[in-house]
Amino acid sequence: MKKTIRESIHAPYSLHDMNVTAFEVIGNTLRMRTHSGMVATMPPYGQPDGYVEFHEVQWDFSYVYLLSHTGNVGTFTGKKMFLIDFIAEHPAPNFCVMDETYGYHATKYSGYITIAGEFHEGFIEIYHEGDMVFITEE
Repeated sequence: MKKTIRESIHAPYSLHDMNVTAFEVIGNTLRMRTHSGMVATMPPYGQPDGYVEFHEVQWDFSYVYLLSHTGNVGTFTGKKMFLIDFIAEHPAPNFCVMDETYGYHATKYSGYITIAGEFHEGFIEIYHEGDMVFITEE
């Protein structure tokens, strides 16, 4: 029997508990800025200012999901929209990242989004065929 291991992804920085304050679209590149940078995942665990870029974003496969209630189990309603449309409507969101998931050409963030004074549980799904680049201003 042959075993093949998919190693865990160890990103150099985390956006956990970071507040996304701006999305910038430059062609097929998405730049995502936070209020207080990123947290290094290796010692000494600093928190440098910086942002994340996603290259070769496939906008037709990138989405935002907004749920009607936060933190509850059970039935809910919600809205699914293209990420590019969400950015056009909300270029400066208030999105607090709780979790990050990395997959094949995909990065997903879950957390809480405040829109027009309403609190939503939400997910941002970015399908990118290019690199995810952490840019620090150190």
